[in-house]
Amino acid sequence: MKIFVAVSIVFASSLFAQTPSPSASASAKHPFTFEDMMKLKRLDEPVPSPDGKWVVFSATDVDLEANTKISHLWIVPANGGESKRLNETPNHEERPRFSPDGKRLIWTSKATDPTQIWMGDFDTNAGTLIGKPHQVTNISTGADGG
Repeated sequence: MKIFVAVSIVFASSLFAQTPSPSASASAKHPFTFEDMMKLKRLDEPVPSPDGKWVVFSATDVDLEANTKISHLWIVPANGGESKRLNETPNHEERPRFSPDGKRLIWTSKATDPTQIWMGDFDTNAGTLIGKPHQVTNISTGADGG
């Protein structure tokens, strides 16, 4: 329950952090349009790390002119702070999950067609991927799920 509350607070603060100040938007006020709505990032699938330090999620951008949408992985400290892009690729990435020990991050990516599972080592102190992620081609787990 504590993790759910923390995740909710982080996402709420992220939404407010993207809202311009009233003085900045006073001169640019206009009715909220479909185009305005499409400019907003869509946050999805918040997943807390096993140690409770991080929350990883996907954020989708819509490009109306190109008629496309693409999701990227983002990470934010669970206790609040700046969010950052986790993996700087042009690929559509979503459905992040941590390994049970928190040392790896697994997600789906359209870097190949069809969509495949990818994995990268995760630095739990810095909240970053270590090295180059790779496509998962063989999966096995131990009795404890690890």
